[in-house]
Amino acid sequence: MFNLLLRELRFRRNAIIGWGIGLCFLPIIYVGIYPEFADQMAGFEDLMDLAIYQAMGISMGGFEEYVASTVTNLVPVIVAIYAVINGTGTLAGEEDNGRLELIAALPIPRWQIVAVKAIALGIALFLILAIVAAGGALTMSAILDQVETTVSAWDLFLSILTAWPLVMAFGMISLFLGAFSASRRAAATIATAVVLISYIGSNLTGMITSLESIQGLFPFYYYDATASGLIDGQDPVNTAVLLAVSLFAFLLAIFFFQRRNLTVGAWPWQRGKLPADAKA
Repeated sequence: MFNLLLRELRFRRNAIIGWGIGLCFLPIIYVGIYPEFADQMAGFEDLMDLAIYQAMGISMGGFEEYVASTVTNLVPVIVAIYAVINGTGTLAGEEDNGRLELIAALPIPRWQIVAVKAIALGIALFLILAIVAAGGALTMSAILDQVETTVSAWDLFLSILTAWPLVMAFGMISLFLGAFSASRRAAATIATAVVLISYIGSNLTGMITSLESIQGLFPFYYYDATASGLIDGQDPVNTAVLLAVSLFAFLLAIFFFQRRNLTVGAWPWQRGKLPADAKA
């Protein structure tokens, strides 16, 4: 099992480095250029009242709100895309390219295969966020004497890193969909829709009073990407909810993978019979 975990981490090594360094430029650029146009920020306040910006959770009232809108608000969305790509490709993708049946032939239980892949995905997501957080914190340290703020570089580092429960939840949902769906394409489509609907839905329900009762249905609701989250940190209860969602999705992934007929591309309710294209 340990050797399989090392293999999974080596398989993700280039993606961790590429996504981490590539995404690292987002806080480096946005935080680094703030001192150059800080005086012009007041002109954006009226623009931020537009519904489209509110739906995206964007606000430019000051340095803290600027950093929250451009960094802590966007980084989890982008990393969630990696979680979808990796999570759906872990089981469904490996089944499509013929690797999964070789792994399943190893003398270890199927649940351990899912557990190893979940751990490797969790480590990969954490390392990507750590790289991005380090880049943002170093950039903020360099410009801290040029801005007025109560937020420290360490606060920004922790704020980005505490997005891990959120992206892990999407990773485990994607892993479950990879075990449940008939193909990676179907799993990736559903998982991407979950991320986008959750992000937009969380912001829209916060704007519309009549929809506030369904806010809890969206995972992004449990991650505070506003200036308040940057200053005060995340609510432990919300973090616990995201971890519970991750655990539940992980258990569903095990349940359906235990019952999956490999290489036939069938949905769970098709067990016992092959799809028409498989018969051909």
